Amino acid sequence: MTLQEHINEALQQAQVEPSGGALLVGLSGGADSVCLLLSLHEAGFPVEALHCNFELRGVASDADEAYCRRLCREYGIPLRVRHFRTRSYAQRHHLSIEMAARELRYDWFAQEMKDRSAQAVAVAHHRDDQVETLLLNLVRGAGIHGLTGMHLVGTVPTSDADRHGTFRLLRPLLAVSRVEIEAWLRERGVSWQTDATNLDPQAALRNRLRLEVIPLLATLNPQISETLAATCRRMAEAEALYDDGVKAAVERVVQKRGGETRLSIASLLSQTSPRTVLHEVLAPLGFTSAQVAEVFAHLDGQPGRLWTSAGWRLLRDRDSLVLRPQEPTGSKPSATVLPLEGVVDVDENLRLLIRREVVTKDFRVPHDAHTACFDLEKLTLPLAVRKVDTGDTIQPFGMSGTKLVSDLLTDRKLTLFEKECTRVLLSGDRIAWVVGHRVAAGYEIDEHTRFAMIIRIC
Repeated sequence: MTLQEHINEALQQAQVEPSGGALLVGLSGGADSVCLLLSLHEAGFPVEALHCNFELRGVASDADEAYCRRLCREYGIPLRVRHFRTRSYAQRHHLSIEMAARELRYDWFAQEMKDRSAQAVAVAHHRDDQVETLLLNLVRGAGIHGLTGMHLVGTVPTSDADRHGTFRLLRPLLAVSRVEIEAWLRERGVSWQTDATNLDPQAALRNRLRLEVIPLLATLNPQISETLAATCRRMAEAEALYDDGVKAAVERVVQKRGGETRLSIASLLSQTSPRTVLHEVLAPLGFTSAQVAEVFAHLDGQPGRLWTSAGWRLLRDRDSLVLRPQEPTGSKPSATVLPLEGVVDVDENLRLLIRREVVTKDFRVPHDAHTACFDLEKLTLPLAVRKVDTGDTIQPFGMSGTKLVSDLLTDRKLTLFEKECTRVLLSGDRIAWVVGHRVAAGYEIDEHTRFAMIIRIC
């Protein structure tokens, strides 16, 4: 199959058509990006080139830019150039130069794609890059996702999703080798720029793989690049099966209720590979591999253990693992003021029905945990409901002294998350009811009561 046939097949698979609108191409000036741009141009696609000058190599960077301008002018291809102060950006955001350049490049690509209403952004990663990526992931330690290498089509997130969102990235040259790319250019008498840093094995780990490791592997298998590229394709097919299996297992294990996610420990342990299922649930939420291993080891441990990631908390409950988003710390809990009557949704987990009733000789005080009954004239209005705060106390009905609300909830064997969900009813600055648990003394119905306020969880 020729280089152009490989590209046509890739674009057909990606459902990219010449009539579908502009196709933006990342153009560095190197052989691979020049080949991609010109081959798409020859095939009749409405291409537009994007060149990033990262200002990292002085006159060499400027020479690359000048070359791209000449090339695009010669072929009548629209070109946009963007200069970036990459080093200062990296220092400001505490990133490596490589990561800083990636963020700057992809943020700009996303914006250009949006502004130009383009089909996609095409970049010139080829088969040799794919092999390097596979080996790089192996060296760093990768699961099945890392062994699939790069994909033909990807939805790429940017550094600022609110501003730039994501964009569609194409890699039409993934099945084409560097040798084939350079041969294609020579046939057409097209030159290209060479980045000298790519020839230094000490400049980057990827360089060492390309310049030292892969040639060494080639002494064992002369077709090593083709073999490893084929491995990536087979792993991508296996990944699809893996993802289907994991999705089905997660559906069996995970239950979502309100803002809470629960993983049944018994159901998790009954899966074919419970550790894998646990990793696939927790890793996307920012939990590290070490944390996942620790959670798995603690599945038969005592309840109450807590793990946190940047955005989530995980609690080992009695028979479940409970996930909740992190909440802002340091602020006093806000209160919801209650009407004298009606239905109030305090939050997604608590709805209250409030009614007033004249007390007659036939009046009966309800005694279930979901209902609280008060002498209306003993209450300080308006009533309000809020979360439990540190140091909250209550004088429970039937007791002479006060008790910390946290101790009351501990006595009832509530978990940390259950405690955090608990609300208290405020009469002025006093707690009249730990909602769903205990009513305070001093508000009870007696022989002098004329009006009752009844509040029920519904």
